Amino acid sequence: MPHSVPVSQLMISPKEWPLLSVEADVESAIKLLRINTEASKLLQGHSTPLVLDSDYRLLGFVHLVDLLRIIRPLCQVSDAPCELEKATMNIRSLVVPFAGQVESTDSIMTALDIMMEHRVALIPVIKESKLVGIIKLSDIFNEVASLLFDKDIVDQEEMLMKRFHL
Repeated sequence: MPHSVPVSQLMISPKEWPLLSVEADVESAIKLLRINTEASKLLQGHSTPLVLDSDYRLLGFVHLVDLLRIIRPLCQVSDAPCELEKATMNIRSLVVPFAGQVESTDSIMTALDIMMEHRVALIPVIKESKLVGIIKLSDIFNEVASLLFDKDIVDQEEMLMKRFHL
């Protein structure tokens, strides 16, 4: 059952997630995220960059909209390229701390409780103050749904599609 599934079974490695140094400026952060996205062909949901200090301790994350808000005034002339080199502000002031965290041995239900309490869709997995993974609400949802309904879903798919006109 879901309460016995450890977070470690569903967590995503930090190596598969966009990471930024807290020392990065906005221009560098945007370039790094673009490089990372292209190199990794990241899937939907991996777009919230995590921010780490020099000791690889997680400080929080940065909203992409906040990065874009900084550069938006630098893109005023419609035919001219954005003046991204003027985006020298450090990202430290944009970092949002996570509302909670779990350890890899915690159950996915513990992670779900934190997500529901704080209305967030991802939380870090920490071990000895270091980031070891990220757990996403969508992965917990899929795991719980598969544990509860996979046996019945094949039989019910056609009936549900007809019932809800999908």
